[in-house]
Amino acid sequence: MPTTAAMMTRSNFAEVLTPVHKKIFFDSYNEVPLIYKNIFKVEKMDMKTQSYPHLGAFGLWQENQEGNKFNHDKFDEGEKAVFEARRFDKAYQLTWELVQDDLYNVFKGIGKGGSAKGLGRSLRATEETDSAKVILNGFSNVGWDGKALFAKDHPLINSSLTCSNLIEGPLTDESLKAALTMMSLQKDEAGIPIVAKATQLVVCPELEFTAKAIVNSILQSGTNNNDVNTVPNLKILVWPYLSDPTGLTKPWFIQDTTLDNLKFLRREEVIFDSERIQDQMDYNMFGYTRFDTGYCDWRGLVGSLGISGTPTLGSLTANVAAGSSATTTKVTSVTGNGAGTLKYKVGASVTKPNLNDVATDYTTLSLNTDITCASGDKIVVVEVDSNNMIKRSSEAVNVVVGS
Repeated sequence: MPTTAAMMTRSNFAEVLTPVHKKIFFDSYNEVPLIYKNIFKVEKMDMKTQSYPHLGAFGLWQENQEGNKFNHDKFDEGEKAVFEARRFDKAYQLTWELVQDDLYNVFKGIGKGGSAKGLGRSLRATEETDSAKVILNGFSNVGWDGKALFAKDHPLINSSLTCSNLIEGPLTDESLKAALTMMSLQKDEAGIPIVAKATQLVVCPELEFTAKAIVNSILQSGTNNNDVNTVPNLKILVWPYLSDPTGLTKPWFIQDTTLDNLKFLRREEVIFDSERIQDQMDYNMFGYTRFDTGYCDWRGLVGSLGISGTPTLGSLTANVAAGSSATTTKVTSVTGNGAGTLKYKVGASVTKPNLNDVATDYTTLSLNTDITCASGDKIVVVEVDSNNMIKRSSEAVNVVVGS
């Protein structure tokens, strides 16, 4: 006899509903391939904290004579790259009435626009965003060797030499070849070449067609010459999450994927489940996982912010008008901003910030809305990226209070 679907009652609410949401959640999480898995080595974490110690390297072998003692050498220990599992979760509430009325189309339309589908997509975006931050922050962070991920002077443990994996300038045939050469000259901790070779070129969406023209052209890209294109056939990865929301940079990098450098470490796999809300006939549907992203080595990577020279703080122009009272002002318009978030700070001693300052004490700006202040205060408006780092700023200007 044909099997009939279980009718949902208040007593089997979660039993019937959870498997449906769970399937929708994981279907939406997996509906688009995760790009970071082509860039980061995804591995299992065995403990909450996992470290990668950096050891020095032996120098070249020395010639010796018959009957002599061995030539002895040693290598030293450097700093450790440390990963720590971070918790990520998200939940939403389902009431009996909401499900009965099917307001989120969980059953009709198989979850189209529903909460479970949105939660799965949100997790996918979270993992991509967190991975991309390793690169986007890699031009200004301070890593385990005291330098940014991409730097001109990485120190070597057993050598007085330094090594670069930073290229300046936009993506061109010339800059890509310079990056490839730079990678081939990368050295181990004793200053000996490791013979790294790029296997892929990773670009922000704004550089997709530039990358394809450079790599896939039969003749040399960007010139009128008839020279054969000598750029190797790199795999091109377009990573939407590598885009700079402020529009000030267009990052790109090359990678030797055979080397250990970028890591995505999963401590606990993704779970999806439900729990009854105390004293209610309603349920929390939730997802949970723990992971960390980062890098254990800079070798096998060469990157650029996609701009020439040192990045500078962009400029904003903020127009300030009187508020509705003697203790308020307002910002009526801002020009010069990109796609980042606008924030402000107001006070008696406010000054213009520096590039990449973290806007921890700034407030999200709403145009034409009263801002509490005092006569004589100054106000500065900034634009921040997804990491809350300041990319553009206005001058610190005097507030205009109402009467």
